Amino acid sequence: MKIAWWQLDMRVPAAAAATVEAQLLDAGAEAVTFLEGDDSEAVFDAGDIWQNSRCEALFAADSHSETTLQNLVRDNDWRPYAARFTALEEQDWVAATQAAFPARCFGRLWVTPSWDAAPANALRVLHLDPGQAFGTGAHATTALCLRFLDTQVRGGESLIDYGCGSGILAIAGLLLGAGQAYGVDTDPVALQVAAANAERNGVSAGLQLALPENARLPLADILVANILATPLLTLAPALAHSVRPGGWIALSGILHHQEAEIHAAYEPYFDLAVAQHEEDWSLLYGQRNTGV
Repeated sequence: MKIAWWQLDMRVPAAAAATVEAQLLDAGAEAVTFLEGDDSEAVFDAGDIWQNSRCEALFAADSHSETTLQNLVRDNDWRPYAARFTALEEQDWVAATQAAFPARCFGRLWVTPSWDAAPANALRVLHLDPGQAFGTGAHATTALCLRFLDTQVRGGESLIDYGCGSGILAIAGLLLGAGQAYGVDTDPVALQVAAANAERNGVSAGLQLALPENARLPLADILVANILATPLLTLAPALAHSVRPGGWIALSGILHHQEAEIHAAYEPYFDLAVAQHEEDWSLLYGQRNTGV
C-alpha cells in the first residue's frame, strides 16, 4: 500500500477546538474537520460546536510521517484527546462520494443523483445532487420524512416544508401529487438551492419559498419539519397553528432520547402516532385535533 495521507483523529472539547484547529493548520494539516461526537448533543445555532467533537486532520504523507505526528501530539499535550493515526491510500474522492449517494427508492418515489438512474419503470423521479443545502435522501431523517409523504400525499394537498434545505421534501410532495408547496428556511442560500432544484424537477410553479419572517403560509393539509429538537420545541405553537384541523404533521431531526420532550410539546395539538425510527433518529407524526 502506498500511503498518500496520514489522518490524525482526536476527541476535542469545545473550549479547545479553535486553538487545536490553529495548531494543526500551523503544523501543516491540509484539512481540519470537526464532527459530532457519539455522546454529543446536537447543535443548531451558527458558529456553535459540539461539546465533545471528533477532530480529523489530514496530513500529506510526502511531508509527514506517523513519527512526526506523534511528536506533534506530544509537544502540544494532546494525549488526553485520545489521538490515533490512520494511513490512507490515494483515492478517487469523486467516485467515493458518488458511491455514497446512489439512487434510492421511497415508496412511489425515486431520488436520483446525476450519476445514477432510477429503474425504467419508475413513475416518479426526483433529480437531486448533494450540494450546499441539507437534504438528499441519504440521511435517516430525510428518509423518514420521504416515506411519510409517500403514505400521506394522495393528490391536491397543500404542503409546508419548514426548514426546507435543498427543497427535497417540498419537491417530493409535489411530484407525489400535492397541489401547492411552501418551503421555509432561515438560510437564503438554501432557498436559492431549493429554487434551482425545483426548476430542475419541473415543479417551480407549485413551490413558494421564503425566509420565516417573510413567509405567508396557509393552513396546510400536511406540514413536515425536519430540523432539530430545540427549534421544534420553540416553534411548536406556530407550527401547530399552520396545520388545518384534520391535517397532518411530521417532525424529524429528533434523537431517540428527545422524543418524550417533543411529544409533550405537540400532544396538545395533535393525536400523535407511535414514533418511527431509523438509525439514531425518530419521526413523530400525527393528525391535528380541534381542541387547541
